[in-house]
Amino acid sequence: MLLRTLCLVCYLTISVFTVKAQDPGPGSVTVYSEDGENFTLYLNGEQKNIGPSSRVVAENVKEVPVAFRIVFQNGAKEIKKNGIRQGTHCLYAIQKNKKGERVFKMKGCSEDAPVAQSTSSAEQSASSSTVTTTTVTSTPAQLSATFSNGVISINDGRTIHVKKVKANGMSYPRVFMNALPGARVSITYDDNDEKYNAESPFKYEVKDYSNNNSYLTLTVDEGGPQKTWHVKLQNANGYDMKIE
Repeated sequence: MLLRTLCLVCYLTISVFTVKAQDPGPGSVTVYSEDGENFTLYLNGEQKNIGPSSRVVAENVKEVPVAFRIVFQNGAKEIKKNGIRQGTHCLYAIQKNKKGERVFKMKGCSEDAPVAQSTSSAEQSASSSTVTTTTVTSTPAQLSATFSNGVISINDGRTIHVKKVKANGMSYPRVFMNALPGARVSITYDDNDEKYNAESPFKYEVKDYSNNNSYLTLTVDEGGPQKTWHVKLQNANGYDMKIE
């Protein structure tokens, strides 16, 4: 009887220790698309990014079993996957196999506090079995953005690409915005009163010829003053600006 009791106590002790060892505590989950496809990430049913992005960082994730749902902006078949966080900070990739099918792969986890790094360096390190650095960005109190080298960088870690494409035929500069569906967007100029307001996605064409080859201010409202940001862009006569 005493031996049986001792065995039961040992079993319970080992079980409790095992459960604790398997729980890495609060951490981060980073998911990125190797092909740069924009998507919306849901973890255990909760949406983690405001608008579609090719890289999403979810912080303060406390659950160990995690249910992933990935909805692509281009309408591709969504991915649903269940996984286990095997470390505090985990990195996952959306890839395409030899058949061109999208697959979801864990790239590794780290117990160390991650440090910020660029997407390209993260993807280069993703080939190793253990990832020691991922991009972790805290949610800022006020959104802001900068524009450089064809990329709008928002201070919560998201990026939006801006491309200039030669227009077919003669036309004033046009702006096509497909990014951040549902966001309220306005376009203004410093030198005159031409204004444009719409909900993304939209197509806008300059009305005043004096605004050809001019700088415009793009203001994006994603849900109130603290979620509003703006950048300056320059249009070009005969070109379409595509924000996606």
